[in-house]
Amino acid sequence: MAHYSRIEDTVPGKPMAMTANWISDQRSGYKASQNRFPRTLICFSALLSLVMFIAIAVVVCMQLKQGSVSWEEAEEPSATPHRLVCYYSTLDADVDADALSLLDVPGDLCTHINIGIASLDMPRCGWVHDCGRCCRTRRCFRAAHPQVKLLLWIGGADSGTQFARMVAIHAMRKKFLRSLKALLRLYPALDGIDLDWEFPSAYDKDRQHLSQLLYEIRQEWRRERRPNALLSLAVAAPEGIAFYAYDTREINLYADYVNLMAYDFHFYRKDTPFTGLNAPLYAHATDMSIMATFNINYTVHWWLQNGLEPHRLVVGLPTYGHSFTLVSPLNHRIGAPASGYGQCGQYGYTTLSQTCECAARYLKPIYSYDTETCSPYLSGLQEWISYENQTSIACKPSFIKSLNPGGVMVFSLNTDDLRNSCRFRATSEGDHKPIFPLTQAVKGILDGEGTLRER
Repeated sequence: MAHYSRIEDTVPGKPMAMTANWISDQRSGYKASQNRFPRTLICFSALLSLVMFIAIAVVVCMQLKQGSVSWEEAEEPSATPHRLVCYYSTLDADVDADALSLLDVPGDLCTHINIGIASLDMPRCGWVHDCGRCCRTRRCFRAAHPQVKLLLWIGGADSGTQFARMVAIHAMRKKFLRSLKALLRLYPALDGIDLDWEFPSAYDKDRQHLSQLLYEIRQEWRRERRPNALLSLAVAAPEGIAFYAYDTREINLYADYVNLMAYDFHFYRKDTPFTGLNAPLYAHATDMSIMATFNINYTVHWWLQNGLEPHRLVVGLPTYGHSFTLVSPLNHRIGAPASGYGQCGQYGYTTLSQTCECAARYLKPIYSYDTETCSPYLSGLQEWISYENQTSIACKPSFIKSLNPGGVMVFSLNTDDLRNSCRFRATSEGDHKPIFPLTQAVKGILDGEGTLRER
């Protein structure tokens, strides 16, 4: 403990005796003053540092108020203001020689393309699909369009059980990471991965295990010195799934962005035997209770209100539709009773080209557009189809853009009107090159160019 000597007042007029004790006291006082000098210097330095810190803080606050400094820009220099993520499937190419090739996709259409689907092969956690073929195609695409980010799309609609088993066991996650490491080394042109787990359940700690997997992927990439590798996550839109499946705080820490699957809100199921819109912007007037939450507006705001950082939110839109078989052709409204999937498409899943080709075969198809939900639908006899056209696909991105999120996702390039069956574009007789009218319309909105003129 430091000792501070007491300073006594001298009495005026009182003589001081020059004694040995007095001299000793004076010398002690001199030494004490020498000891106090470093303390004074330290205190002065600390005070000066505090003043400088306060001055800097004031200047920074004034700059922030004036808009000249953005902490988010400093932390996220690579954030893309108009990210357009497109999904591309190679599965069609496995069975159809005329299927869409990645090389047919214009290089200025999408900023990111997720190529897949790569499946998890349990228990060895390898890749069961021939990723080599699609990755070699990707190298050709990258050579022509180096600005486009291409990610490996892992998972899909039937991946729930495989993902759950893999993430639950530490050794299995390590096998997955080793497979991923080997793949990225074998195909260095890949920019990252997109995890499409549909979906983590409310049981068996799936939510916690998913967060652990994201953390371990990031840690592995840090060790491999891959600071620019992209990690995205396809996530469910409905609140009832998302609440239990995802930890938004962990997603903010480790994922570059999430692709919100804001579609498949309504399709034929035995427990929902009625017609409905695939991707309504708002709730329809007939939607009640939980059904009123199955729309883009509600789910986007739910994710934002539950902590997802806006620049990480990429809102998905479909280019495909869903078909239903009506119980009565006289009742073709939204919410009309349905007895099963429609004949158009496969299991009620229709590409845009298929939708327009089916409608062309109907005697007198009835085209309808619900302005309340920004969604079209058509019917012919007992067939009922919810789909997207250029009006709806322009309306929805305009709403999304007004929220200033991380971008828009399109699912998928394969299900757009590749054959121009809807006649959205004027093409020459011998021109058979695939076109992407809906994806182009989304791009036009994001780029501020408006939408294409509708026929």
